[in-house]
Amino acid sequence: MRKYFTVAILICAGLLSLYMREAEEFTHTGQAMNTIIRMTIYGHDERVLDDAFTLLNELDATLSMYNPSSDISRINATGSMNVQPTTVEAVNDSVRLHALTAGVFNPLIGAVTGLWKINRKEGSVPTPESLDYAVKLADISNLTISGDNISLRHEGCVLDLGGIAKGYASVKIAELLRDRGIKSAIIDLGGNVYAVGAKNDGSKWRIGIRNPLDPYGMPAVVVDVADSAVITSGNYERFKTIDGKKYSHFFDPSTGNSVMSDLLSVTVITSDGSLADGLATAFMITGVERAFELLKGIEPAPGVLFITQSGITATSNLRGIITKSAGTVNFRDIM
Repeated sequence: MRKYFTVAILICAGLLSLYMREAEEFTHTGQAMNTIIRMTIYGHDERVLDDAFTLLNELDATLSMYNPSSDISRINATGSMNVQPTTVEAVNDSVRLHALTAGVFNPLIGAVTGLWKINRKEGSVPTPESLDYAVKLADISNLTISGDNISLRHEGCVLDLGGIAKGYASVKIAELLRDRGIKSAIIDLGGNVYAVGAKNDGSKWRIGIRNPLDPYGMPAVVVDVADSAVITSGNYERFKTIDGKKYSHFFDPSTGNSVMSDLLSVTVITSDGSLADGLATAFMITGVERAFELLKGIEPAPGVLFITQSGITATSNLRGIITKSAGTVNFRDIM
């Protein structure tokens, strides 16, 4: 009997030890995709974070149009390439978003953005003629996907996945963590956040969404989420001033013009990081009313939060997820 009692104690001690190891917190920070990256996991093996950063750097090297050896850059340079499965998957995601947003999200927008040079201090407003030509190059029919081959129909077409790259990467990293047994983690790709599971104590992750009108960057709202991406696009940081007028880095693919309105930021909450990233970009272009029209065709509907100069509007499915706000939130149904 004493022998069995001793064995039981040892088993309990082993389970307790395993529980304590699984509850351990590990955090790594680094830089990729032109931003600061921070990942925190609760688990028993810190090395999984090294693998997550390796994967992130591989995705960055594959999908970045600024890396001359990436799949995207080589497609743009040659017009046609056989590429890796992840590249095909990401491009297919971008085409799906083009359809869901009635063409507002456009993976061929690179021909337009190249004219504006938003990231450079110098520059001028492109001529109407140059914009018209760039808009023709951005027609989605110029992009062909056949198996592992991606082709551009005309010289001058530019494939740009910047609108979904971080969201896509967050999903792939979340998949890696889950495959390695991580049930609780937070992935922060420069403000593009993905919550894996709930927190280690069972409560949801609490994410603050910045108030663009607050000079100290305090949150406009706080959301509690699990197993979700929380991705924000805004026009309050990246813009260009030409002859005293501000131009944002959001462009209407039907005209090639920069879009600047009273809509300051859009946050999309859903388990699909690519979808969240792409919709946040698209809705900054459409504005609130058109966004609600487009949301009618998306199932299941994501949660969306709009911050304008005059207030905060959110889809009604965010009731109970928004736990704090700096002002009144106007909840609206997706009819």
